[in-house]
Amino acid sequence: MKKMIVVAVILIAIFFVALNSSMLAEQAENWVQANPKDPNAPMVLYDAARWCDILGDNQKAMSVYMEVYQKYPEQGEICAAALYYCADIQASTTSAPKLANTYLEIIFNQYPTVTEWNIKAKQLSDQVNHGI
Repeated sequence: MKKMIVVAVILIAIFFVALNSSMLAEQAENWVQANPKDPNAPMVLYDAARWCDILGDNQKAMSVYMEVYQKYPEQGEICAAALYYCADIQASTTSAPKLANTYLEIIFNQYPTVTEWNIKAKQLSDQVNHGI
């Protein structure tokens, strides 16, 4: 019986930590702040932002996505994806979906060679602007 209780407590703790997206994002941000030159730093932030995004913590997700772009603008593939997801959150969860164009324009202008995300950005832009 004690063994089951211990296992249950451990599982609850794991779920609490895993589902608390802000806490996870803050840990990632702290790690990146301590290791800004680590080659994995941009991806650590991006993954934390995706986790927040998937769990519906839109404000934190957008904040961390923008942190990726601001700190690592030379990482085109990661930044284009982060900006796309900012635009997607803006378009689908706010009362001002046209503000998504701000993020999409950055993708078009700064990362034109990142084809996959430019295609997705164009599709989202068409949805936002033309209801397509």
